[in-house]
Amino acid sequence: MPPLLDSSSGLLADAPADTAAQRTELSFDATLGKVGRMTSVAVSALQSAEIRRERRRTVAQRRALIRASWWYPVALLLVLASAGYSLLRLDQWAATALLWRTEGTQFAEIGDSRADDGYRDTMTIVAGGLNRKSGTLIAEALMPSIGGPDTRVFSLVYGSGIFGEDVNAKFDALFTQYQPSRLVLVGSSMGGDVVLNIAAHFQQTFADPERYEPGRLVPVLDAIYLDCTPLSTADVRQEARAKADFLTGLTERIGTDGGVATRLTAEMLAQRAQWSTGNYPFLQISGTDFGYKWSEVWREKLNHAGVSTALVKDQYGVIRRFNADRVFSSLSPQTNIVYLRPDIAENDQIIDVQQVEDRFRVLAAAYGFQLTVIDVPGGSHASAARDATSYNPLISADQRRFELTRLALLLG
Repeated sequence: MPPLLDSSSGLLADAPADTAAQRTELSFDATLGKVGRMTSVAVSALQSAEIRRERRRTVAQRRALIRASWWYPVALLLVLASAGYSLLRLDQWAATALLWRTEGTQFAEIGDSRADDGYRDTMTIVAGGLNRKSGTLIAEALMPSIGGPDTRVFSLVYGSGIFGEDVNAKFDALFTQYQPSRLVLVGSSMGGDVVLNIAAHFQQTFADPERYEPGRLVPVLDAIYLDCTPLSTADVRQEARAKADFLTGLTERIGTDGGVATRLTAEMLAQRAQWSTGNYPFLQISGTDFGYKWSEVWREKLNHAGVSTALVKDQYGVIRRFNADRVFSSLSPQTNIVYLRPDIAENDQIIDVQQVEDRFRVLAAAYGFQLTVIDVPGGSHASAARDATSYNPLISADQRRFELTRLALLLG
């Protein structure tokens, strides 16, 4: 029986099946026409030297074509950048999880007042500088001059970062708990900027007479001791600034804090003069000095008590963000600011202390606070922890002088 004609399409009813078979056959024939008929090859011939050479030549040509493409260097740079960024993030994550755990600012009481719940008239707060996690060593070294039976001494312990709101909140809680009548602040290097910010906050918060009932004694900011403190990044000597910028800029530019590997590399490069001589390609490395510096960095900076890379960035950021006019305009004219510096300015290789002193004198004339500059014989940058025998007599003498001056003013 002949195939029936589909009235709707005009095609044979069984045409779809035949057409599909024909299309498959035509497709196979077309493909065979392009590639030709394949002949069988022995398995042993596949590993012949000629075929291997041809295979390597084909692969090399394909790679050469890829390398010659315009997108190849772009793709390579993207891959390298992604790999580097991933390694830095992994380094940061590992350091945060295993070494430098996140925590906030704390005030740790030191000295003989720790076990004493009784009232003490004076509260002294000590803050350390760049690359220090706390002011404890400085406070312990200066205890003969800043401590005493009527004083509570606290070391400001930095957390994983320095946040003004966090520091102020912790200070408010501390001051409210003990309610002293006098406050003394001690800042070593960058720590001076931290305590100056605390001073401005104290003056606006606890030194406001309207906060207290009539007749109640209003707390006073007695003195601020600043040891080689910068007032801006312009006061940081160029060499020291370059080292700090290398450490902070290395990770800031790509949005990471870095971790142990980043910090170790940066510290070793920043102190290269201590373990090598000459320049590349004539660089000479002392294996003994290199090993000593490597172990020193691990021992002092890459441990649970050490300073994280994120904290170093925040510490340097404190100097960048410090607003001298805002702080000093908020202080009382009775505030006694004492600036301690080496007797020879060039002995401080980190901060230009003469430049800072000159600016302090301008600020004192503008805002009316009392300024005393003390030259430390044989001192260097913020060396209270090392030269306590020089610092303590100078601070004690200044305190006696200030007490006599204040007594004379009271007696009229």
